[in-house]
Parts: sequence; structure tokens; C-alpha cells
Amino acid sequence: RGQVRHGSDRYANLEVSYLLQRLEDHAGLVILASNLRENIDAVVSDYVHDFPVLSEAHGSRVLIDRYHNTIYATLPDEENGTLQMQDMLERDGFTLVDLVSPAGNQLNEADILIIHGLPSDEVSLPNGGVFWRSPISTEELENIVRFIDNGGGLYLSLSHWPNGSGALPILEALSVKFRDGYAWSADYPSFTDPEEGVCSHYFGMSTEDSTLNASHPVASGPLRVEKIDFLCGAAIFREEADVILPFPAGTINYSDGDYASETSDQYAGMIGFEYGQGKVVIATDQGMFRNYIFTFSDGTTNEDVAVTLSENNDNANLFINMMRWLSPKI
Repeated sequence: RGQVRHGSDRYANLEVSYLLQRLEDHAGLVILASNLRENIDAVVSDYVHDFPVLSEAHGSRVLIDRYHNTIYATLPDEENGTLQMQDMLERDGFTLVDLVSPAGNQLNEADILIIHGLPSDEVSLPNGGVFWRSPISTEELENIVRFIDNGGGLYLSLSHWPNGSGALPILEALSVKFRDGYAWSADYPSFTDPEEGVCSHYFGMSTEDSTLNASHPVASGPLRVEKIDFLCGAAIFREEADVILPFPAGTINYSDGDYASETSDQYAGMIGFEYGQGKVVIATDQGMFRNYIFTFSDGTTNEDVAVTLSENNDNANLFINMMRWLSPKI
């Protein structure tokens, strides 16, 4: 189904609904084909990452935010590409718990909080005005920041343009600067579409091109991290020592479609830092730790590329290193 932008669009959606109903009623095999491959959504891969798990029990508890409008709340786990993330954590001795109410007392029993892909809420006003509001309440914000200060870990994966980041109050509380748009560099492949934005795909981030900071504890071990695939994210920056995945010098922030709003040598796609007694990791690519295969097209040919968790990159190792670093019990 598509969004209804024109009067005739609703008839197309009716046809889709009719087809879906017929498919549900049909007991036999159905083969579907399309000549619009680029319009097909990302496919969840069956890649399973093999790694040396921790030998000693540590009892770290990971609280996954399913209360707010994160990827865990908008899609079932079979479709949101997070099953391998969760499987790796459980194999490594982590216990997973769902946050299904405002962030409060459950934080007292957690070691790490995951907030993954939290957009802002769109608020339409009576006279035509529109603004974006974070779903994080003032009370929740204080609870989360105090949780980190008291020794907890936070993994925050950001949402971005066009609906802003719902996590912006957390970023501001932690002195993280955020550019609500897409990061683009002439050195990396990208798509250019005024309706979707202008954004680079940072395939193969490494120390060789200064897009992987091997001295950061998340990147330096214990599992090997030499190549990271990063799919189209926003830009953040804090302190130079915090950077895990720096964007190339001269990276441009595009917002509002194809509007280049700022150029910087300090942008990053992933940072990690200590805060009080706790630790924080923030990434601007929601897909880098998920099991997805994307189809990319140059206009004439299509190519399936696993740019998230894959045997062709070290994204999975980076994720495991990150979660171990965040835990106060490891």
C-alpha cells in the first residue's frame, strides 16, 4: 500500500487490499513478480554471526524500549531485522527485558537501555502550522540521565529528517550536537532524490580512509573491527575523543530534501563516551546492527547488498564490543 497523495491513490490501495484478501483465501502456491525492484522494501537476511562468547556469567540486563515509537514498537521482530542482535546478546549472556511503560522504575533493574530509532511526533495546529515534539517526557528524560549517571549504559540509535529525532532532549542533556538531516560526502556512493533526501552510503569505513577510530575502546576490542558498513545517517558531534565512526572532512548536512545546510570536518556517525559513572553510545544509522539486505540501483542494474550485519563487514563485532563496553558488569 502507498500513501494517499492524490484522489486516485485510494483506488490503487483498494486493489492492493483486494489482492491481499485473495492471497489469504488461496490455499496453493502463489508466484509474484515485479519490474519495480527498487521499490521493494529491504529483505531480512538469515545471516548468523559466529563469535567467541563470554565464558563467565555476568548477568547484565538489557532494557529494550518498546513503549515509545521505536523500531521495536512499529514492526514485529521478525520484520524489523533485530532478531540476530537479540540472539547475539542472549548467547553472550545478556538478559533481555522489554520496556512497555514510561521509563521509570524499570531502569532500577537494568544495566543497559536501548532506544532504537525514535522519531518525533508530528503535531498539526488549527491554522496550518506543524511542529515536531519528542515523545520523551520531562520526567523520563531525568530518569534516563540519572540512570546513566548512576552507572547505566545507553545505546541510542537516532531517527532523522523529515520528522526529527525524538531523542533530541536526551542529546541536549548529554551535550551532543545533532544535525537533523542526511550526511553526504563526495567520496562515497549516494542516492540523490529531493523527496527522500541526499545521503551517502558509507560502505567500508576503515582506518585507511580515517572513518574508523581504532583507538576507541568500542572499536579496539576485544573482537576485531576493521571494516564497517554504514547506511545513510544523520550527523552528530561532541568531543573528538568520543568519535567511533568519523565522517570524512567536508561532509555536508542535507536537510529538507536537497537543501545543503552546513559543511563540517567534525561530523560523526557514531560516538561513545562516559557520563558520570555510566557510558553512552549514539549511532545515526538505524540499520547498521540489523539483519537487512538492501537493493541498490544505478538506473540500469540492481544489486543486492547486505550492508548491515554481514560476513563481509565487522558490524556484528562492533555491536558486541559496544554492548560489553556499555555494561557496568563486564
